[in-house]
Amino acid sequence: MRTKLFLSLVLMGFYGFAQDRFTLTGHGNGFREGDKIFLSYPSSKGFTDDSVTVHDKRFQFSGTVSAPVKASLYRNQNPKYANIVYDAATVYLEKGNIILNSPDTLRHSMNSGTPLNRDYAVLKRTLQPYFEKMLTLRDPSELSEEEKKDTALVVRLKREYHSHLDSMVPVQFAFINQHPYSYVSLVTLRDLIRDSRWLKDVESSFNGLSSELKSSDLGKSISQKIQLGKKVSVGMPARDFAQPDMNGKVVKLSDFRGKFVLLDFWASWCGPCRLENPNVLSAYNKYKNRGLVVLSVSIDEAKDKDKWLKAIKEDGLTWPQLSDLKGNENLPYKLYGITTIPANLLISPDGIVIEKDLKREALHEKLANLLK
Repeated sequence: MRTKLFLSLVLMGFYGFAQDRFTLTGHGNGFREGDKIFLSYPSSKGFTDDSVTVHDKRFQFSGTVSAPVKASLYRNQNPKYANIVYDAATVYLEKGNIILNSPDTLRHSMNSGTPLNRDYAVLKRTLQPYFEKMLTLRDPSELSEEEKKDTALVVRLKREYHSHLDSMVPVQFAFINQHPYSYVSLVTLRDLIRDSRWLKDVESSFNGLSSELKSSDLGKSISQKIQLGKKVSVGMPARDFAQPDMNGKVVKLSDFRGKFVLLDFWASWCGPCRLENPNVLSAYNKYKNRGLVVLSVSIDEAKDKDKWLKAIKEDGLTWPQLSDLKGNENLPYKLYGITTIPANLLISPDGIVIEKDLKREALHEKLANLLK
């Protein structure tokens, strides 16, 4: 799960510049003879993947990029070094000579050599204690089959993991506000806006960025997502819609007027959604007899209908499951300005949005206050 989480952070936008040549050199005691180092980054062709072999405690990549780009570096899991649970690093590929110095492991390496990598080194130093703490937390996906049967254990571990992730957010915003001219700040905002809980903070920090950053392709994309996220705000009436359920029966949101409705957006292929499903299930089972209805909308596509149905069964989701199977063109997905999943809205019995993106313990706390 950590690897997927880390790799999910490499997606980003581009400036419209000409091709710039970069050289990335890594050196230090952290690089062992024969280790394979992999480099992966988004490009105009999708993803570019490259690899080199360490020799004499050193490796080097070279290439061109049309714009600064956030990339992932990671090392093969050599059985000789099985104690390295997770060894990866982030670099910014841009014009110039990028240096990565590793005292012991790749994840402890420090960036230098170019402006963005010097900026990222500042952010990494502040986040490093959080990264180290994360490695001490038990990964729910690595539990034994017997342990996975312990629902309380799984929920607790997931809450601990996500709570720790949330604790890093103020540090990231502090960096952004202190570096309004750095592209690293823009990329960090792009990552943060994936969770609409931070929408107001994202908008505030975005407004404080330089005009050059805000007018870049990535800046325009973030601005658009901010506006989409504001389409439906807390206190506004929920917008009615109709969608077929898994059996083809058309269901309307307004059918559940008079009850608290948790409108949940997800997809079978969405890892974070599947991780959150047990938490939603726990809340549903606890409050379904106190006036709570969960209504799930999937943004799966028609070609993945069987996977959607399988995921519903595997995750034990017993409430109404809706989808027009049009992917990102799903009607309520667009109607509510959703840009990332998982996402949800809590709607009052009289049809007013009272909260957005309640996840993990926040969902239970809110429901406990409303449905005593």
